[in-house]
Amino acid sequence: MRLRMKKYKDLFKVETVEYKNRVKQEVMYTGDYYITDMPQKLMRKYKICLILISVFMAILFLYIGLLNNDGSRVLYVVMPYILQFLPISFMIISAASFYPKEKLTVVQYEKTFTRIRTTGTWILILSFASILGEVIFIIAGYGNTPKLELVFLVCNIIIAVFAIITLQIHSKIKFKTEQNNRNVNGQNV
Repeated sequence: MRLRMKKYKDLFKVETVEYKNRVKQEVMYTGDYYITDMPQKLMRKYKICLILISVFMAILFLYIGLLNNDGSRVLYVVMPYILQFLPISFMIISAASFYPKEKLTVVQYEKTFTRIRTTGTWILILSFASILGEVIFIIAGYGNTPKLELVFLVCNIIIAVFAIITLQIHSKIKFKTEQNNRNVNGQNV
């Protein structure tokens, strides 16, 4: 098995196993596990909430892009909005692939749980920057589409609220580290 990320190469060990007169190579996970004590129903509920919130953010993001307001032609308004695309995309991917099980490997933990917090934080920062730019644009009196500017502003506020809700859900899920029995003090047990 070829590992895609070099930072995870120390978490796996390739062992040669003899099975029915054949030699076979197996990849064994030797890294630590992240364990939660939460009930599975609650974990599934959080996963569904995270998926729905990220999909709603994506829908609002696309709707804002189709508004064609005057503020969308100004760099300090539109740049933070455009930069939200990647965090929202990664949020959907991470929420959809979040493993609602009791035991996660380091790779699963970082690719889903940690990434959800990171993308939620970036979405919040970028939506606040877009809100600030839009408020400056409205107060300065530029543009001829005040209703569309307000819709742009309100949609960005809703995206920021969704990001805050995501971070609150994330903070309710607690994991603790458990050492893998295959890797006690670097020795295979």
